[in-house]
Formats: sequence, structure tokens, C-alpha cells
Amino acid sequence: MSPFDVAARTGCVWVIRPDMGTLMVTGPDRLSWLQGIVSSDVERLTPGEGSWGLVLTKQGKVLADVAIVAAEDVVYLGLPGAAVPRIEEWLNRFLVMEDAAVADASDDRAWAMLHGPNAPEVARAVLEAAGSPGTSASMDLTGLGGAALVVPRATTSELEALVSRRGDVHVASESEWQRLRVERLVPLYGIDMDDQRSPHEASLERRTISWTKGCYLGQEAVCMQDMRGKVKRRLAIVLVSGTTPPSAGTEVTLPDGSRVGETRTAATSEVLGGPAAIALLTADASVPGTRVLVGGRDATVVEPR
Repeated sequence: MSPFDVAARTGCVWVIRPDMGTLMVTGPDRLSWLQGIVSSDVERLTPGEGSWGLVLTKQGKVLADVAIVAAEDVVYLGLPGAAVPRIEEWLNRFLVMEDAAVADASDDRAWAMLHGPNAPEVARAVLEAAGSPGTSASMDLTGLGGAALVVPRATTSELEALVSRRGDVHVASESEWQRLRVERLVPLYGIDMDDQRSPHEASLERRTISWTKGCYLGQEAVCMQDMRGKVKRRLAIVLVSGTTPPSAGTEVTLPDGSRVGETRTAATSEVLGGPAAIALLTADASVPGTRVLVGGRDATVVEPR
């Protein structure tokens, strides 16, 4: 495996996320209010703790996935930058009597996501070494271990220089991060999923949903879909024959020619054994081991690796 693949699975990789914007939630009721809005369990978060959740519509459709990091007197929400204005407006609709406030802090705060079993330790060590006023929290997006780091934007160059000098961290390129997303089935909002998808369709229902917390926005629809077990489509990984990854939007069919979906993000992966893509498929076709055709090429649905 490449140094990046080894680091992601046995050490730590550092991924700068310029695509992420920041909403800042303040006020004494910030956590109890967010508990009724986002899909993950956040009410008991203490400074330095976090979770990965979703902002959903009442119908249980995904408006954005969100990295939630608690700090002293504030909670930072990291989400797709393009979605920040819409999510800020959406959240403010549900502020009634609560002593909380939502503000866009994208110009002031920047994010790095660390992946691998050593990520939480590395995130804390980097902040301590830099004397940075940022906040880190354990947060596993890939299933390999991970952490989120939210810092003042003015400190990012210093932190990146510090990380690049460490021998135990691999600083990921954009293409490496894309490859890891495909290998571990980590969808990006606006690319692999949108507001027409439910958590089950995005294959996030066991990663971003708390099944033990109380009510939250969209919970009834999510729980109903889980109990019924009826999902029309799901994101899955397809391993494709040949030497080049398929373009986004490439048609996926069964061997008999029946259309079952299309590809999203794609990459060539040594770990998976060739070109692969995240694809939105019909539920029956999304089962690992299913043989399909991607743009006419032989392909197989596979598990994350």
C-alpha cells in the first residue's frame, strides 16, 4: 500500500478542508436546542468533544452533514461552505424561546479533518505545540478513527507548517482524500448526495444518527424508514474493470441492460484493487457482490476497505 494508505489505517493523515464553512452557536441553551435539531447526540458534549450528524428536513431528507465540535461557551458546526447561508436561515427558523444564537463564522474559522487511529492524539498534540486557541474533538468519518480540528483561520499556515515537519502524519493531497472517501464510502454533500436523499439512501444511517436520543427534526421519517426497511436507493462502492475511473454520472446497469443507477465520486484505489466509484444504486443492486456494468465495463459492488 502507498504511504497514504498505510497512514490512514495505522497512523494519521491530515486533510485540510477549505470546502467547509462554519456556523457558531452560542448561548446557555445551545446544546439542548441543537439536540432537538441535529441527528446525532450532542446534549452532553463537553469542550473538546464532538460528533458527526445531519441537519434534516421534517420529511427526513438531508440538508447537510455537519461536524459538531464543542468548545468553551460555543459550539462550532462545520458544513459544506455553499450550504452555510441556507442552513443558518433554516436553523434560525427553530429558535423561538431558547437562549441561543446562530452566526456565520466562516471567515474566522478553518477546519482540518484527521483520519486514522492516531488522529485524536495528533490533533491535541498539534494544538498544544502551536499554542493555538483552536479546538479538537474525536470524530470518525471513515471508520478508521479520526478527529476534527477547528482553528482561527489566521493560524492555519502555522499549523500546516508544524504538521509537515512531523514524521508521524501524512499530509493528504486532494486526490488522496478523494480516494479515501471512495474506499470508505464517505459521501460529500453536493457531490454524492443532496436534499433529495435520506440518511439511509446516503448510507449514513448508522454513522450520523443516534438511535437512543430523544426527538429531533426529521426523526419520525428516519425511524419509519428504518423500521420498514424499504429504501429505494443507496450509495454503494463499485469496483470497475479497466485502468481509468469512470466519470461522474456514468450509467450503471445490470448485465441484462436494466438501468440501476449512476456514479458519483471516482478514483483509482490500490486498496480496492483498481478504479472504483461511489454510486447511487437501486437498493437491490447495492448489495455487495452484485455484478453490474458501469459505462459498459464489468464491475462489482464491494464493501468499504
